[in-house]
Amino acid sequence: MKKIYTIILLLTILIPIFGNAESVQTGKFKYMPAFEEETEETYYYSDNYFQESGKTYNEHLMGMSFNLAISTFEIRGSSYSKTLLEELGFDDFMAYDMLEKPTLNTIGMVIAHKKVNGKDLVAIAVRGEKYDSEWGNNFIVGESGNAKGFNDSSIKVIDGIKEYISMNNLENVKIWLVGYSRAGTISNLTGVYMNKHLWEFNTTADDLYIYTFEAPAASIDNTIYDNIYTIRSINDLIPNVYPEEWGFYTNGKVIDIGKTKKIMTYKGLEEQEEYEEVELNEFYDQFFDWLASRLDRKIYAENLEEPISKLFDIYFSKSTEDREKLKNFFLEDVKGEVIANQDNFNTIKSYVWSAMGHNSDYLYHKIVDIIIDIVNGIRNNSNGLVLTDEEYNTIIDSLYPIIRTLGPIINDDTMYYDGINYDEFIPTVAEDYLLTDAEMGEKYGAFNGGDSGYDDGFYDEEKNEYSYEIYDDYGPEYEEAFINSYIEAYKEKYELGVYHRENPAAKGEYDAKKIAYSYGYYAGSNGDECDTTDTYLYIDDWMTQEYIDAYNEAYVSDYEKGYTDGLANPVAEDEEEIYPDYKELYHIYSLIKNVSEIMKQHYPQTNLKLIHELDSYYTSYDLTDGANQIIKIDGEEDTLTFKTSGHLEKLVKVQVDGKDLKDSDYELKSGSTIVTLKDSFLKTLDSGSHTIKMIYIDNVIETSFSVENSIFDNAIVNNPETGDNIGNYIIMLLFSVIGFTGTILYLKKYNQE
Repeated sequence: MKKIYTIILLLTILIPIFGNAESVQTGKFKYMPAFEEETEETYYYSDNYFQESGKTYNEHLMGMSFNLAISTFEIRGSSYSKTLLEELGFDDFMAYDMLEKPTLNTIGMVIAHKKVNGKDLVAIAVRGEKYDSEWGNNFIVGESGNAKGFNDSSIKVIDGIKEYISMNNLENVKIWLVGYSRAGTISNLTGVYMNKHLWEFNTTADDLYIYTFEAPAASIDNTIYDNIYTIRSINDLIPNVYPEEWGFYTNGKVIDIGKTKKIMTYKGLEEQEEYEEVELNEFYDQFFDWLASRLDRKIYAENLEEPISKLFDIYFSKSTEDREKLKNFFLEDVKGEVIANQDNFNTIKSYVWSAMGHNSDYLYHKIVDIIIDIVNGIRNNSNGLVLTDEEYNTIIDSLYPIIRTLGPIINDDTMYYDGINYDEFIPTVAEDYLLTDAEMGEKYGAFNGGDSGYDDGFYDEEKNEYSYEIYDDYGPEYEEAFINSYIEAYKEKYELGVYHRENPAAKGEYDAKKIAYSYGYYAGSNGDECDTTDTYLYIDDWMTQEYIDAYNEAYVSDYEKGYTDGLANPVAEDEEEIYPDYKELYHIYSLIKNVSEIMKQHYPQTNLKLIHELDSYYTSYDLTDGANQIIKIDGEEDTLTFKTSGHLEKLVKVQVDGKDLKDSDYELKSGSTIVTLKDSFLKTLDSGSHTIKMIYIDNVIETSFSVENSIFDNAIVNNPETGDNIGNYIIMLLFSVIGFTGTILYLKKYNQE
């Protein structure tokens, strides 16, 4: 029983203190923006953010989550996030992989907890910037399942959270998990796991508060969870890098932010000609739709993820000074050596265009061999010496898979047609991208051999010789396949040529069908008349009437068929021809030309402004109603109301003439803040001008009002006996002292029992 009385007494003393406590606190936190020095920003925090279910979006929690996420942006340290969390009342702070040198296999995060509404609120912030070699992990996708690099890191975060909960004996847990960019994706995957395994974290779905920012999609689960929020700028490239065509999704409610920006796209590899202005988000859609159609997940995983991730690991493992030397080595030294040696330059240029045009393994190897020879020649200059032998060999080994995989894609982009499917218009070249050297040799050997054999058979029955010439050196596999297929096709087409020489009607039909359909389709798609009078037949000496009649009949038939199909596929009004001019390097070159502006859209300092625009705590506010009012106090029920655009929960106190008002002097309502001075208080004011201040945690709003108070003035003239009131106060004070003393003695008595 004595414990109950003690608790009652403590609550009696402390409740007024808690009741007057600020519901929102503010302060400054530090973080390191991209490519800038340390800076400070304002935060607003309240435990009330966690009163409602995590399935209810809270703009203020969203804003605070972004602040916590970027507070981890610090080079090998966690002082920023530790200071912030301690100011918010969290303790038992722990940092994982924040102090050590980052590697491909680390994942920095901080964890702390505090009591909120009887539960343990665990705050987890995953580092999403300033993580050096961890950057390379972003490129490890894997052939199946969740994106492997992100998923492996998520598993480490999951294990760390479970370890922390167990170590601190937390039984009834709320979890606040945040992350930006890479960390946002890891937080998303972690949130999915938590939702499926709530019991492992001693929590419920309502007690998960997961806010992710600018995060790429990496989950093969397309379920949307109500307690995960995905906030992303419509101008940010990074959330798009893993396309949905690869089977990746985000699992939170998506909130798009920002106003669309425009960039200029370009065509022309050498001319660098401006083409058209497009919105960034529209360009991203085009770019990644195109890229996903040319590079699927399996090919990427097999050929690119390992060499690219290793290259980034090497680069970020270096000091800032050595990184600069490494960039200069490849972008200046190697490039300069290529240009300086004209023979090498011309050879590489020739091989590049030949390799891209025919997708030759042999030629790609030739290109890489020349580059390696050049690099070896300058290996030991001052910039090249920043590489160890092992790192150097890793770079050399990475050249071929990267160039071989990306070469055909770059070539494809040099022939991108405006609004028209590339494959439909030049299918022969498009198909070549998929062929090996041997398959290419077989294809072009058959093509050349067929033409030669047919001509020999048609013009000279006695001539049956194999003559061929291979103009391009594509290697021994290509050459062997070319010769074999040439001979086979020559024989087959030679017989057809002989047959056509003996059957002029068959020859006429054969020749007409080779061109009639395409001419008809062209005319129909352009809306021309169906004109079959011009059969494009130029009479030669060898043509018999039998040949001419068969040709004309076949031409008209196939032309009309093509014309009908062409009518169903009209050329767009702004296209002068069915084959419009192509835009060289439309996607890739446009991306390169705009890379600086595009990357700025992902900087945390850029997105911080957009995020804070969504949180009304960051909007400026002022008095909206009630300035310079005049009120007459004449015995009626009088009140005076002031309205501000400030948030009610940020209000600390109200003052009149520099003195704090008691709660009984005024009423408060939200809307955003409505302060009403009560009649009982107004009657205590003398006539004249007065000042009211609404004091917030981050602002003071002030205005004047005037009072004409006949009641107060009369009271001063009558000079009442104020001693009676003083006596009443003394009596009340004595009773309070006696009551308090009695309570203490009563508790003391029970303590002695």
